[in-house]
Amino acid sequence: MNMSEDELQKVVDQTIGSEETAQEKKRTKRCGWGIKVTAIVVLILLGVLAGVLPFLFKNHYLDFVFGGDTSNNRPTGWQGNDTDSNEGHHNNSSYDLDPRLTRSFWGIDYTPNGAQMEYGCSISQDDVVEDLKLLHQLTPRLRLYGLDCGQGYYVMNGMKTLNIDMGVILTIWVDGNATTYERQYNAFWKLLDQFGADHISGVSVGNEALYREQIKPAELIERIRNVKSNLKERGYDHIPVYTTDIRSLPDIMPEEDQVLDNVHPFFAGVTVDQAPSWTWKYFKDVVIVPTIRLARSKGIDQVKPALISEVGWPTAPESRVYQGAVPSLKNLEKLLFSFVCQSNQKGVPYYWFEFKDAPWKNATFGEPREAFWGLFDKDRQLKVPRLPNCPLPLFKNGDVSVPQPGFAFQ
Repeated sequence: MNMSEDELQKVVDQTIGSEETAQEKKRTKRCGWGIKVTAIVVLILLGVLAGVLPFLFKNHYLDFVFGGDTSNNRPTGWQGNDTDSNEGHHNNSSYDLDPRLTRSFWGIDYTPNGAQMEYGCSISQDDVVEDLKLLHQLTPRLRLYGLDCGQGYYVMNGMKTLNIDMGVILTIWVDGNATTYERQYNAFWKLLDQFGADHISGVSVGNEALYREQIKPAELIERIRNVKSNLKERGYDHIPVYTTDIRSLPDIMPEEDQVLDNVHPFFAGVTVDQAPSWTWKYFKDVVIVPTIRLARSKGIDQVKPALISEVGWPTAPESRVYQGAVPSLKNLEKLLFSFVCQSNQKGVPYYWFEFKDAPWKNATFGEPREAFWGLFDKDRQLKVPRLPNCPLPLFKNGDVSVPQPGFAFQ
């Protein structure tokens, strides 16, 4: 079939147009799929962010993005309330005061739930915050036993969340395992970098490690010197450093800034009625007086403060008596009302052992009494119907001072 040039051009144009239309349809189809895929990806990202962002904001991980206050920007720590208020500016910062509680304990020993590495580190920030809501109503000061499982971070960050100020003794645990010590040693410096020093009232290099014969005095002295030297280099030489032990006192005392000892009338086998006077006498005769005499014999002018780092009474099992000492709720209440306010009045610094029951200790130490020294049970239920009422001042940031009883120098 013969075609004119015009007819041929028309056919070519139609062919080209058909091809362009087909290609356009393909492009449109591809574009449509692209839009759908993009929409799906965006929806997935939005879902992920919706789940993750609340966690990040709650734990202050995005403070540096949105101009919030970060610990590293405050080398001396944050400033909390100066008044006895329970209102703050962070999540969980508002809570109801318990009318049964007053800030009457000079200090309290505290181990958060799940802070044991051998049991899987199940500690949580929310759980620590709930503990702190009670602890802040009971005492200006806490003493921790170690830094595994992030417990130091959760305590410091929990105080920041609640906008409260408390002094904390941080313990770098010593158990004869060099890996354990290195891990907690590194955790301490990281904690100091994150939160500063305003809420650190002391650093204990070990707790009764000499008593357990898990370290030699010379090695412990070397570790104490190392911590003190590094604190000085960082500008924190005002933080007291020591161990919690009075074994090898003539060797250890000159290296310490304070002298700490766990003083338990229960294990002395005395009755609960004898416990207060026995504790004060032991503190004077076995801790304070030897410290003063040692200082004088070594030409040390400044007498180093002494503290009772543990004192308390177990509540169970009642069958596990030790000479005249009987575990019971009644005896715990007796000691509370014959020791706490009286010690405050005498100027005796002490940490009450302990905040709440610790069932894990029975499995760890093989001693059922170890699990029942708490003021509260494991579920934060107060074990006695009432507590002493002789309120102490709020903790002031940077306060590392320790009172000394008048009878110490008599």
